[in-house]
Amino acid sequence: MRMSYNVDLFNIDHNLKGLRKGKCLISEPFSPDSFFGRSIVFITEHNSEEGTLGYILNKPVDIPIEELFPDFPSFDAQCYIGGPVGTDTIHFIHTRNDLLPDCIHIQGNLYLGGNFDTLKELVSAKQILKHEIRFFLGYSGWAPKQLASEIEEKHWIVSDIDADKIMKINEESWANILTNMGSSYALWAKSPLNPTLN
Repeated sequence: MRMSYNVDLFNIDHNLKGLRKGKCLISEPFSPDSFFGRSIVFITEHNSEEGTLGYILNKPVDIPIEELFPDFPSFDAQCYIGGPVGTDTIHFIHTRNDLLPDCIHIQGNLYLGGNFDTLKELVSAKQILKHEIRFFLGYSGWAPKQLASEIEEKHWIVSDIDADKIMKINEESWANILTNMGSSYALWAKSPLNPTLN
C-alpha cells in the first residue's frame, strides 16, 4: 500500500548558531547517504575558516579492532565507521587524558587522540577499559561553510548530548534521541526510510 507523507511535517527548527566543537549533528530521516543516513555525528573541531571535523557515533563495524589493525593488541572494544574520509585510518575519543599524552580536549571529560603507541601499551596492560574509549575508521569532514549550508537545507539538527552519554550511543540511539526530544522529532524517529512508501 502506498501512502503520501507531508514532508513539511519534518521541517523542524534547526539551530545553525549553536554549531561548535562538542555538539552533535542528528541527521534528517530521509537522507539516502550511506554514511550519514540516520546518523549521529560528534563534532570534534569546528572553525569557520578551516571547516568541521567529526565522527559518526552510531554505526558499528563488525570486525575486531585487532583485525582492522594487525599490530594492535586484542581488545574487546567496538569500532565504528567515523565517516567517509580516510577510511583506512583509525581515530579514537576517550576519557583517559591522565594516561594518554598529547590528546585534545573536546568537552567535559572527553578527549580526542593521543599517543598511539602509548595506547597500545595501555591496552596490553589492561589499564584502559573498553567503556573509556571509542574507535573510529575514518572521519567526517566538511569544507568551510559546507556544513552550514547543509544545516540551512534541513539535513541536520544541531544538538547537545551530555558527554557521559556520548560513549554509550549505539545503533538505536538515533531514534531514541529524537523520540526524547519531543513529539515533532518523534515523527522523524518513526518515519520510514522512504516517506512515499508504506
